[in-house]
Amino acid sequence: MHYKKLFYRLLPALLIASSYSTSANESLPPQEDLLLSEEDFLSELPVVLTATRLSQPAREAPAATTVIDRDMIKASGAREIADLFRLVPGFVVSHDNGYTPIVTYHGLSNEQARRMQVLVDGRSVYSIVFGGTKWTDLPLAIDDIERIEVIRGPNAATYGANAFLSTINIITRHSSETNGVFARVNVGNIDIRDGYLRYGDTLDDLSYRLTLGYNRDTGFADRYDTHQVRMATFRSDYQLTTSDTMEFQFGFNNGEMGVDSKTLNATDEKNNKNHFAQIRWQHDLSTDENFSLQFYYIGEDTAQIYDVYIPVLGRVVANNSYTANRLDLEAQHIKQLARNARIVWGGGIRRDSAVASGYFGTKATLYNNLYRVFGNLEWHLMQSLLLNVGTMLEKTDLSGTEFTPRIGLNYLFNPVHSIRLTASHGSRTPTLAESKSNFRVAVYNSTLPTLPSTPADFTSTLWKGNENLESETITSYELGYMAFLPKKGFTLDIKVYREELEGLIYMDENRVYTSTDYYDFRYEVSGNFGDATIYGTETTINYQPLQDTRFVLSHSYTKLNSTLPKLLPDQGNQTAPKQIFSFLAMQKFLGRVNGSLAYYFVSKSDGLGSGDPIPAIKRLDLRLGLAFSGRKMRGEIAAIVQNVLHDNDYIDWRNDNQFERRQYISLDVQFN
Repeated sequence: MHYKKLFYRLLPALLIASSYSTSANESLPPQEDLLLSEEDFLSELPVVLTATRLSQPAREAPAATTVIDRDMIKASGAREIADLFRLVPGFVVSHDNGYTPIVTYHGLSNEQARRMQVLVDGRSVYSIVFGGTKWTDLPLAIDDIERIEVIRGPNAATYGANAFLSTINIITRHSSETNGVFARVNVGNIDIRDGYLRYGDTLDDLSYRLTLGYNRDTGFADRYDTHQVRMATFRSDYQLTTSDTMEFQFGFNNGEMGVDSKTLNATDEKNNKNHFAQIRWQHDLSTDENFSLQFYYIGEDTAQIYDVYIPVLGRVVANNSYTANRLDLEAQHIKQLARNARIVWGGGIRRDSAVASGYFGTKATLYNNLYRVFGNLEWHLMQSLLLNVGTMLEKTDLSGTEFTPRIGLNYLFNPVHSIRLTASHGSRTPTLAESKSNFRVAVYNSTLPTLPSTPADFTSTLWKGNENLESETITSYELGYMAFLPKKGFTLDIKVYREELEGLIYMDENRVYTSTDYYDFRYEVSGNFGDATIYGTETTINYQPLQDTRFVLSHSYTKLNSTLPKLLPDQGNQTAPKQIFSFLAMQKFLGRVNGSLAYYFVSKSDGLGSGDPIPAIKRLDLRLGLAFSGRKMRGEIAAIVQNVLHDNDYIDWRNDNQFERRQYISLDVQFN
């Protein structure tokens, strides 16, 4: 077992760390230093929540963490949430079509991007049937986001299955911070028409907000991928007592999209509906002990059927419709064990269910049950030495039991410099589609000339799942360095890493042959076919030399060695671009003018699945805004231009996705 190998590798380091004496009181940090105050959250070095489920300064977290704050969200000029991850080292953002963003980290991905866990306020939005994240279908307005925390590395010890290569936690604004009426309108080329309206209020101990939104554009010039999406979300926060708070959210998203198929050479329409409800109760047992209970429900509903005539073959019907639901209940307990140690632990249960007769070959409901127990210990061995030990024990119907530990040591030289050494083990469980699929298309009135004996009507199997799949596994080693100079407004974060991936799940198109499948005589089957080793460096610099001037720079170098079946020589090794660079400059000018510049570079790469080999990408975005205000209102009008240089070589994932220059005007108004 991989976790045994990991444990024995880490045992010497753990024993050495444990040998430090903690008996001398002067070597321990005082208790008040361990309990975070409001001032900690407002400090320049962010406090992160996602690495261990404990609030920690970034320099004390056992994993490399990127925080995208509200200033960066605004300055980026992004219309879609996925675009924000261009600012994170090692991340690539592309599109399978105009409304299907692909967010990947360290390559090895097809259009589903299944190897990252994505959370919204702690609620997993990992797609129930196919895995990955359907970014356009999230009932979430970008203006309601407070910040985004990105854990760059395995985080299965904290969030379990599918927190494999990375974990993204999108944290929305507390409803008490969004009082009044807010409206935004975006208008631009490619028929950009966005509108958002939000109303919030506070009544004694209850605050709430309601957000309505509409998003539309025509996508890529040579694709049939126009989309329009409507959404509504609601959040309320209620202070029941001095020790009890209750948070409630629900949301709905409904979109119509145009879809085109290379295989069928056809176009069609599809409708996506997504909805959720979430409730969280938090009880403070004391100043250093907290209990929380969370329950949420997620529903996915896609309606889309190809019914087309293909010359020679005949009439083809492909049913891509499905409905899926998730129920999740989780309890968590945080306790200060001593003035130098605290722990978080808990457990949960989840049920995923799906009906997809086209994908699964049955009208029956398929289920996947998940059970988990987790814990993380934060222990200050000395004032300058911090140990984080965490683990997750998880069992699913599709892959059995997984044990995913992590051990991290942070050495805090002084308030300026720190280093981090972490080793972790993670897993990714098979999706329902990978395990249970039996995707077939019906062919009617066939006129195949090469097979006179072919019946007029038959069913062709395109791919099948594999119920014997094992979970993918990753063992990761990470060395990090952080320098924090608040008086100079400078933060430097460097990560050096090595990741060993085994049992990667892919399709082998030549695995099964059947003479009764008159369409192409073969179908693909999922299997644990691939292994990979990934290593490299990632660097982030955040520099604010003046109050009105800020620069954020990131760079990554990635080296990938993989063994994947049926690929051209070295194709698998090109799925992760070797060099990724981003630069964001933010400036407030005299008067009420502000501006920003964002530059992105991604070296050449080759996507799996529907992806094609694409050349290096260079993109420059500009934003210029003018603020205004009145007696009871304030607002801003801004002009945003994406791909200012109009780089004709900007191919986005597929050769027929040509990303042209895009420009739009954004007007927002806040009434208090």
